Amino acid sequence: MNWILRVIAAVALSFAGAATAQSDVIELERTASGYFVAPVFIGPDGPYPFAPDTGASHTAIAQSLAEAHGFISTQERLDAVQTLTAEVQAERHILADLRLGALPLGEIDMVVTPTPPDLQLELFGLLGSNAFTGRVIKLDYPQARLSLNTQQPRHADARIDPVRQVLVGAAQARRIEDDIAVLIDTGSPITLVNRELARQLNRRTPVSVVNVGNMTRIPRAVETEDRVILTQFRLGGVCLRRMAVNEADLDVFRAMGWQHRPAMIVGLDLLQSTALTIDFRTGRAQIDPGPENWRCPGDRRAQLSH
Repeated sequence: MNWILRVIAAVALSFAGAATAQSDVIELERTASGYFVAPVFIGPDGPYPFAPDTGASHTAIAQSLAEAHGFISTQERLDAVQTLTAEVQAERHILADLRLGALPLGEIDMVVTPTPPDLQLELFGLLGSNAFTGRVIKLDYPQARLSLNTQQPRHADARIDPVRQVLVGAAQARRIEDDIAVLIDTGSPITLVNRELARQLNRRTPVSVVNVGNMTRIPRAVETEDRVILTQFRLGGVCLRRMAVNEADLDVFRAMGWQHRPAMIVGLDLLQSTALTIDFRTGRAQIDPGPENWRCPGDRRAQLSH
């Protein structure tokens, strides 16, 4: 990815404003690279396309847009942030008058991602966990809708990690004895597995190199080592007989403590056919399939153990 560093920071910050009982529905648009974006306004300006990102604790903003709203780079307020491929230092900027559609978000502390001033941006930012603190949201990708202040999830298929403030779960697959650790990442365009999971599967297709686009917290293209095949895959209420995914040795697996256990990042290539209901108050999340043939037999679910 060329312009934006997708962030996984350690602590989420809250925004002003309590959730209301009324559900607000925002239509999502699909970008050329496959991201689902929502309209974000900064004061009277906008809308700017921001992608809801369950793989980031903090909201991120392109430097060129931040500079248009008061940000001046001094390199004094730097924090370590974890990208998919490395831990990097990033500046912060607080914006006080943000709206998601017509919904006020209040004051949000954002990570500023470097962007060349002449670059045509597909996305202007990413909505991390601290954009939704205290709310229940539903990302219905088949319907291309984001609902805020919606009904609570009935199932605990995944959870917001209390330290990293990212959405994690557990999956099962044939030939894998232990649960697969999962980062459920609506900011990643593709699904990626770590070396340990690929080693246990031992079912490969030829080596490939995948460029996953120009908008994610991946600061450069990801070189994959192999394509591997997952069979009888189950995540929450989603069951798939077979799926081919890329293996990649990403630094985020180390940061999550997953380098020695089977683990994967589930991206939009799979999530685009699911609906995610996330309660940012309790940390519970539910994963539902879009296509009927993705439903688990008997509606059984792969529940997350606590």
